[in-house]
Amino acid sequence: MTERDQAIDLKLKKAKALMAEVEVQIENRFYATAINRLYYSCFHATKALLLLKDLTPKTHSGVVTMLHEHFVLRGLFDKNQAIFFSKLMQERIDDDYSDFMVFDFDEVKGFIEPARKYLVYVEKLIIEMLST
Repeated sequence: MTERDQAIDLKLKKAKALMAEVEVQIENRFYATAINRLYYSCFHATKALLLLKDLTPKTHSGVVTMLHEHFVLRGLFDKNQAIFFSKLMQERIDDDYSDFMVFDFDEVKGFIEPARKYLVYVEKLIIEMLST
């Protein structure tokens, strides 16, 4: 396994571990933390995907930009999945920096399944790209 493949594997493991934390956060009514974990799970999965092209963005917005530039615009990544990731990133930013943002379960639950599907989608795409 190459160094790049090891880095991709580690990013995917981190993404899955973060996703596993979500259920615990929700059970304890830590809804903002659940959004944060959902976002970072998708963020690390996306960074793993970018590593396939040796791309290592320095910022969160750089991850989104490179995802669109190198995958979405080239027809290699589903546009709706990319839109979801951007929306989830904005929710995380709003929560981190807004003094008046408070999540409840109803707001968070709408992100859980799409985030899980995003993670599965990205991992499957990485596996397909590595096998070609």
